Amino acid sequence: MIAISYRREDSTPVAGRLHDRLQADFGKGNVFMDFDSIPYGVDFREQIKQTLERARVVIAVIGPTWFGGRGRGNRRIDDPTDFVRLEIATALQRGIPVIPVLIDDTPMPQVENLPADLKGLAFRNALILDTGVDFHHHADRLIAGIRELVKDSPTQDQRGKAEEGKVRSITRAGEIPPKKERGSLAEPEESKKLTYLGASVLVGVFIAVAGWYFVTRSGHPKNPPAISLAVATPVPALAETAAPTATVNPTATAISTPVSLAAVPPVSPPMPTLAVSPATPPENMISDDEVKAFINAHYQATQRKDLDYLLSQYDEVVDYRTDGRRDRGFIRNGYLNYFNRWPTASFSVGEIRMVRSPIQNAVTAYFEIRYFVRDIASNRSRQGRADETWTISKIFGALKIVSEKETVHGESPARYPSRRH
Repeated sequence: MIAISYRREDSTPVAGRLHDRLQADFGKGNVFMDFDSIPYGVDFREQIKQTLERARVVIAVIGPTWFGGRGRGNRRIDDPTDFVRLEIATALQRGIPVIPVLIDDTPMPQVENLPADLKGLAFRNALILDTGVDFHHHADRLIAGIRELVKDSPTQDQRGKAEEGKVRSITRAGEIPPKKERGSLAEPEESKKLTYLGASVLVGVFIAVAGWYFVTRSGHPKNPPAISLAVATPVPALAETAAPTATVNPTATAISTPVSLAAVPPVSPPMPTLAVSPATPPENMISDDEVKAFINAHYQATQRKDLDYLLSQYDEVVDYRTDGRRDRGFIRNGYLNYFNRWPTASFSVGEIRMVRSPIQNAVTAYFEIRYFVRDIASNRSRQGRADETWTISKIFGALKIVSEKETVHGESPARYPSRRH
């Protein structure tokens, strides 16, 4: 698990943004940041320790007011019960890697300005996290560093077992060995023995069944008596002709004389004539006209700021621009920021070229848009063009955007970063 330590009044927005980015890469259950959501009546010191027992890495988000006050006399970081101090001090004490993340131009805390139990933080290699256009670039570097740490660092259970191994003496002859824990390295050998035993039992059962089958089959006559074919003659009925009596096995009892079918030609039943109807396209096949109407409707809705319609065009999770896999909540916030920045916007969509996927209900659309955006209040405007690449799928009969990529050209790419966090 990755734990994020931050001070609410110092860095909540960027910590939340980093939390979302880490969740997108490592999964929701593997990133934690709400240390202060502790139930009433619970010792928060123990709660923090228990939470950090599951952590492989701690991210210390440090902004300009991380110390929690001005001057050495009234800083929150000097309080032994301060949440931020407890989180980082506990991680340092337990040997959990701590990565200081410095927001924008925030300097690294100096060792002389830190409490005694936090002085080790000053010697940790820090990473700068820009909250502007370089946010995702810096976040990628952090994610790569976390992957290296997680790959090499032991879990809390592994650390505990290592300490236990230092004090445990070697089992003497005649002593009862300690009980193996589930998941220990000794289990595979026992599992192999059980597997071999089970396989042997199955093979024995199979041989017994096969022997019984052949023994019972051997009691039946090899040449059973012939049966009259007159009873099994299919429709239409065939005229019977006299035939010499068939040779009968001496061991057979009274048998009817079979009818010879050699002189009767086979009669094929008439085959019905089937009318071949023209093939109809599958329900989820996407037509070119649908895609063109869908894209044009998207930019018309952007011009009139129809947020509900825009969100309905996206799948639940989308490969969104340079932000990776994002849900509709993330996309919604991006559009709200964009509408606030540019109250007036107009678009024109160029020729749309489509490449169909081997899957019938997916298509990739390539097209160019030209845009003009303006904020009358601040007398700002931008214009330019952008190359769009969308992957569109038809899900339960409705078109949905599953991937949206964009390359912006023109006066400024400011329009598009404004739609991101």
